[in-house]
Amino acid sequence: MSRDILAVDVGTTALKLGVFSPELEKRCEASRRYDVNVYGNGRADIEPAKWWRALGECCREVAPFLRPVGVLSLSVTTPGLLPMAGDGTPLGPAILFFDGRSHEQARAIRKAVGEEKFLRETCNLPVSGGSSLCSILWIRDEQPEVWRAAAKFGHTNTYMVKRLTGNWAIDPSTVSITGLYNTARNDLQWNRDVLDAAGIPPAKLPDLMQSYEPAGRILPDVAAELGIPADCVALCGGNDAVLSALSAGITEPGDINDVCGTCEITSVCVDRPIASRNFNLRCHAIPGRWLTFFILNTGGKALEWFHATFCRDLTEKRFYEDYVPETLRAFFESDPARREAALPEYTPFLGGSRYSTERLKAAFTGVSLETGREDLLLALIRGNALYHGQHLKEVGARVKLGPKVMTTGGAAKIRGALEVKKRWTGDFNYEYRDQSSLDGAAVLGQWYLGRKPGART
Repeated sequence: MSRDILAVDVGTTALKLGVFSPELEKRCEASRRYDVNVYGNGRADIEPAKWWRALGECCREVAPFLRPVGVLSLSVTTPGLLPMAGDGTPLGPAILFFDGRSHEQARAIRKAVGEEKFLRETCNLPVSGGSSLCSILWIRDEQPEVWRAAAKFGHTNTYMVKRLTGNWAIDPSTVSITGLYNTARNDLQWNRDVLDAAGIPPAKLPDLMQSYEPAGRILPDVAAELGIPADCVALCGGNDAVLSALSAGITEPGDINDVCGTCEITSVCVDRPIASRNFNLRCHAIPGRWLTFFILNTGGKALEWFHATFCRDLTEKRFYEDYVPETLRAFFESDPARREAALPEYTPFLGGSRYSTERLKAAFTGVSLETGREDLLLALIRGNALYHGQHLKEVGARVKLGPKVMTTGGAAKIRGALEVKKRWTGDFNYEYRDQSSLDGAAVLGQWYLGRKPGART
């Protein structure tokens, strides 16, 4: 008898799950939103109990579909860095990727280890929030009682797997930008030199395994709580953006993906590790593949900010469905070169930068009395697009890029968005495709059920 797949996507602001057949036909779906904690001092975190509560509510909603489930597969926001007691109990909230509390620790550990060594071996430079190495060091410095009590420091999937199975686990796709992992070798080993320099005992970190590997069978009481069969197996799971790329078929060298969500991520698949101070490198869920990650913290979020700041007279529906598309249409139907030359310049760091140890800020320059809000909107969209174009130029100088960019996300659906990409991000063929980390998690479940992981043939 074939078994179904329960795919669970633990996102930054919502949990979504779906039950899939072994052939990846979606049988049902449910979701729950939750709030994250954003503080005035740049901190951002969330109580992991919200994840678990959302999982339980979603499972109850789709209860009739859970009986044939044989494997549970996770897609997770990364890092969601958590200190945990020996039984998996959280000792504090999960520190999110856009947290800004550990810039000082980032500067200190870069100096202690050396940036060249980080780039050569871990392929990523430690930064606040996105690098859980820095968050661990912040806890050590600022919360010594939590540091002493913590049996393990893990990511979102570590917490979920521990609660589901009783076992510790973490995977390369989530740890590869931490600064703690041998990303270049992708050998399921922590970088001992970095651990020594940071003073982090290896015993405080979870066991490493691939995203598609089974972490253990669901605990009987948990299976009963969630309504899942007692013999169901939980996989380790992987990073949500990596699994989103997987669902879009981004598996071969030179494949390009662009996810236009709250933050915007441009990725290029490569078959060898390449490192830069200007982007992250994640291990793919597929062996022998890596993904460059160039992240703008405020992609779609910048449009939300613009709406709230400059267009409060417009409803959200009118802003996205009429105002933004009409502004883009008018631009492209005018003399675009002349209009562009008169636009202000926009520096796209409303939410800081993933690649700086300082908290960078956004700015408009070249504003005059003739500047209208449409000019500011065009400048913002242009600045964001040019920022991602820089990444493709840098990576394109080192690897051969394919001719097509797969793109997805809410901001990519706005009329005129693909024309914007082609003008300011790069002269590629842009193709919109629905892709999701939930579908990617289902692919991991399909691999467990018998299909071997690997690049497309």
